[in-house]
Amino acid sequence: MNLNDFFNELKRRNVFKGTVSYLVFSWVLLQVIAILTPIINAPVWFGKMLLIILIVLLPVWICVSWFFEITAEGIKKTKNVPKDKSISQKTGQKFNTFIIVFLALAILLLFVDRFRLRSEKNETTIALVAKPEKSIAVLPFSDMSSNNQQGYFADGLAEEVLNSLVKINELQVTSRTSAFSFKNKGIGLAKIAKTLHVAYILEGSVRSQDSIIRVSVNLVETKGDNSIWSHTWEKELKNIFKIQNEIAEAIAENLQLRILDKIIPKVKESNTDAYALFLKGRYIYQNNSNEESLLQSEKLLKQSLAIDSTYVAALIVLGNNYHSQNNYGIIDFEKGKELTYQVAERAIKADSTYAETYAFMSLLSLEYENDIGKAGKLANKALLLEPNNITALHRASEVAFLQGRIEDAIAIHKKVLAMDPVNASNYYSMANTYYMAKKLNEAEINIKESVRLDPDQNVAYSLYALILMRQKRYNEALEIIKKEPLEGFRLHIEAMIYDFLGDTEKSDAALEKLINEYQNSWSYQIAGTYAVLKDEEKMYYWLEKARTYNDLGLIELPNEPMFEPYRNQVRFKDFMKKLGYKY
Repeated sequence: MNLNDFFNELKRRNVFKGTVSYLVFSWVLLQVIAILTPIINAPVWFGKMLLIILIVLLPVWICVSWFFEITAEGIKKTKNVPKDKSISQKTGQKFNTFIIVFLALAILLLFVDRFRLRSEKNETTIALVAKPEKSIAVLPFSDMSSNNQQGYFADGLAEEVLNSLVKINELQVTSRTSAFSFKNKGIGLAKIAKTLHVAYILEGSVRSQDSIIRVSVNLVETKGDNSIWSHTWEKELKNIFKIQNEIAEAIAENLQLRILDKIIPKVKESNTDAYALFLKGRYIYQNNSNEESLLQSEKLLKQSLAIDSTYVAALIVLGNNYHSQNNYGIIDFEKGKELTYQVAERAIKADSTYAETYAFMSLLSLEYENDIGKAGKLANKALLLEPNNITALHRASEVAFLQGRIEDAIAIHKKVLAMDPVNASNYYSMANTYYMAKKLNEAEINIKESVRLDPDQNVAYSLYALILMRQKRYNEALEIIKKEPLEGFRLHIEAMIYDFLGDTEKSDAALEKLINEYQNSWSYQIAGTYAVLKDEEKMYYWLEKARTYNDLGLIELPNEPMFEPYRNQVRFKDFMKKLGYKY
């Protein structure tokens, strides 16, 4: 048989069509498995194993196509079927139909799979990817009043404009913390833009006298340091909310964003006196954390709410004020808890569409109810209302971390860092997440950046030392922990490091002082110290103490590496049940 005859015989026996049918069928089968694998939680090796089986069976199928033929009486060897009684032509037509149908199905599945991937990619892009070409920082406005006593008003107006811009989903807005960190530092716009990674900067000035306010703003494109738009308003103070709206809309138009109906929700107007008191109260709260300042801020916010009881922004700042007072022990724990919930309820009744309210309630669910699942739902509700709300993003990241969704937590943290790139606490949070996930190199990078940005912050050096300690770099950890401002945390870490270094005397001395002077505040840290020192009974004793004292550190207990050796114990699981965390 020459080559041409062999080729014709392959065609007559439908070897080519049979092979194509097999390949198309295999493709469809693998497409179905690829789509169903994540849905049914099938192991990754399942698809690979199936592919190998299909490859191995291909030569078998080709041989079957050559040696056997389907006849009216069943399957017979091809050599035993007379050519005049062969139905290979009809079989070939059936193969054609099979190929067409399965090719159509394969293409349909391909589109379904690509659509699914594109949807997932789009969701990630919308939620997490920065848009540098449409990014802006609103710097604190300059106080141009004659006595320079209205800084609170200038800052407040800039922040309100920023809050309006945050509501534009297409625009990445640098958070207040990072944007305002350059106040009074005399740093040029080019350097600020480079640090914040923004394409535009809005700067402005405020001058008010009697009932007249003059606001001047300048929108700068940072790439060429070009002023692309500027404007000045001079109106009665009672029109301050109108000015905020006009500034936000004008910026959006000049950045060529889509301006659709209600894309920038109008600022809800309040009484002008209430607004001024709110700005003073918020300014004090944001810039001070001592007892006197918190109480002064509380007083001003209450005065604002006495004028306008539905002023939701003032309600949420007051709620955060009560929460801070509770954390610092300024007010009784149960009383502080009651006050925060009262404020949250008032805020919901005043405005059920205010994203900050749900972000605040998410915090309360975490810290006061141990309901992580509820906190996540509230954070998501806030993000549905305002996808770029940085407070809600913090809560969402925290919830993802506590639920064990570490990669989600890290992804959200990255978006927070894009929006708030010079805030030391954000790098601390990222470092803490990496530390809990045992990604120590990444944790060290982020904690170094955190202490670079703020060398005097509390707790950061403790985390830094823990990260080094986990890498068995004990001497380095000992040098780092000396910089920790909070003595309670410093003693907690020193007790563990000295134990690892074999200096039992110093370890015992640090632990004894920690217990004698800080047991009410740092009972969770004492429990963690005993966990590392492998004193199981004392560890459980101090965990119970922490539960009695409502120590907020307990929320990290399921993830804290110090307690990992005990996590599978029945006793540990029973203690976790007593905490009543709802995931």
